[in-house]
Amino acid sequence: MNIIIIGDGKVGYTIAEHLEKEEHDITIIDNNEEALKKADDNLDVMCIKGNGARKSVLLEAGIEMADILIAVTSRDEMNMVCCLMAKKICDVRTVARIRDPEYYEEFSDLQQNVGIDVVINPEYAAALEIANILQFPSAMNVEPFFGGRVRMVEFKVKKDDMLDGLKLYQLGGKWPENTLVLAVEREQKAYIPGGDFEFQAGDRLFVMGHIKSLVEMFRMMHRYVQKVHSVMIAGGGRTSYYLAKIIERLNISVKIIEISAKKCWRLSEDLPQAMIIEGDATDRDLLETENIDDVDAFITMTGRDEENLITAMYAVDRGVDKVIAMTTRVNLPSVINKLGLDSVVSPKLITASYIIGYVRGMQNSAGSIVESLYKIMDGKAEIISFIANDAKRVLNIPLRELKLKKEVLIACIQHGSKTIVPHGNERIQEGDKVLIVTKEDTLILSLNDIIA
Repeated sequence: MNIIIIGDGKVGYTIAEHLEKEEHDITIIDNNEEALKKADDNLDVMCIKGNGARKSVLLEAGIEMADILIAVTSRDEMNMVCCLMAKKICDVRTVARIRDPEYYEEFSDLQQNVGIDVVINPEYAAALEIANILQFPSAMNVEPFFGGRVRMVEFKVKKDDMLDGLKLYQLGGKWPENTLVLAVEREQKAYIPGGDFEFQAGDRLFVMGHIKSLVEMFRMMHRYVQKVHSVMIAGGGRTSYYLAKIIERLNISVKIIEISAKKCWRLSEDLPQAMIIEGDATDRDLLETENIDDVDAFITMTGRDEENLITAMYAVDRGVDKVIAMTTRVNLPSVINKLGLDSVVSPKLITASYIIGYVRGMQNSAGSIVESLYKIMDGKAEIISFIANDAKRVLNIPLRELKLKKEVLIACIQHGSKTIVPHGNERIQEGDKVLIVTKEDTLILSLNDIIA
């Protein structure tokens, strides 16, 4: 596909990097010559210096032949104008990053009047991910699938716990039904484990299952954490605003510490149920005064990654049950995990995954429709949701008889209102929704592609 990306910041570069690996023709437009030089030196893409909202620049980039235009500059207004101009030139699909809450809440108007096909809000997406973690605090990270009917949880194997030294096939009689180990990360490498895979302390496991089964799994491992009732948030930016809005509906009390008096006044007006404290969230005396020891969860979302990391580590040291840090750098989550901080959320990685999934869904591949895509292990593996259409190589065949490609796993099947964590006798039927797990270097565009 021909894809134009306007904005070569961290998000634009990450999207281009992933899409280039899938052999799309990528053109990047940006006014920053230094940013373009990095893309030109490291990626097989075309780079154009200029204003992506100008007709002449879009024509130079080949907008008339493009399938998708993705506008991810740092300015919402710029992204909207780029999409509007592109639509006036030709019938191209448009994706825009929109971060301002007022714009984002007018999504239907943006679609109708500006011509934006897809709006992605990184801060809102990050807030949803954090809210999911707060609802399931036993896990490092949580991702719901199929409307929350099943969830994928991430956790580490600890030394001398029930998994340390156990092989996958030995789990059969030890774990609850309706749970499935999807993937393992060990020493920066991704594995889709087979029956003989032996777990080791330090492994990061990704497990899918029904909520009751996952709760029982954590109980059996003596890792069950009670429901979160109170949250303290360091930083009062957009993500904090969205998160407070979401978790207030879950009857979770919220306290936000923000250094800017102007932001505090605005948050007080917009979030009447939350307690807003004006102060430096990195000040340990302030955190003690505000009773950090008594909260169920502490979340660091200031504008500086270094402050988020240091403050989060302090909360861990104080014994807070659930600590979550947000990072703006796409290469930091794995580094932070090494320091012992489990739950890390990156709005930029979430944005990139969403857009890449949308691009996959537009590709004309027989046998399925890509509904969504979720990257795990810092992009080393993917969970892809397909809608099974004419996937003749997999339909109505018992799963145990399918000869799957190496390191490809069928994780879940939704048939009507029934959601199944599958075993060998299950079959994929036309119209089912199917979750596939695979490593990043195994490109799966259709359900037919999972067969060796």
